[in-house]
Amino acid sequence: MSTVTGPRSAQAVDVPAPIRRVREVAVFRNRFGTLFNDDVTAPSGAPGQYLRWQWNQEGVVVVPVGPAGYALVTSYRYPIGAASLEFPRGGTEGDEELAAAAARELREETGLVSETVRPAGIIHADTGILAAPIHVFVAEVDVSTAESARPEVMESVTEPVWVSPEDLPRWLSEGRITCGVTLAALTLVQARHAALADERSGTVSV
Repeated sequence: MSTVTGPRSAQAVDVPAPIRRVREVAVFRNRFGTLFNDDVTAPSGAPGQYLRWQWNQEGVVVVPVGPAGYALVTSYRYPIGAASLEFPRGGTEGDEELAAAAARELREETGLVSETVRPAGIIHADTGILAAPIHVFVAEVDVSTAESARPEVMESVTEPVWVSPEDLPRWLSEGRITCGVTLAALTLVQARHAALADERSGTVSV
């Protein structure tokens, strides 16, 4: 086993042996991405296959922030056959910059216009099958400049839903938000906010 160390690591972390790709095998393609069922070799040397999905474009998720708290959109998600409360997300188009894609997805799905768009980090939505990361952005919005939402043809969304920081823990405990991308983005944004607050106050989080 190898180890990973870094300036932010409290201790060395063991890294398991890799699963090695022998042959890339594409089994399906469309305009969004490619599904692979690669021939691989396990750490033991045993042969096998591993399924992975590779998006054609970079993924983005945007956390809209305003005086009322966080804005989410209720989207009907076909795979689960139900509505899901989520942050706006999607992907870049052509040579579009990541921040521009985040602002566009926000405007299309909610009608909210961003005043500022700041990067907050990267998440992996499902490391078991999704190859590409998702870039997280925070967008400050002014509801007075909101436009009409312009979702894509295969998107079914409602008006933005606002949740205050005070109500958010209750919403989470009640299971009102179950989207993994949204939960991960929220955790990252709140952690970054807490870290910045500690730096400004001169305290150190444990």
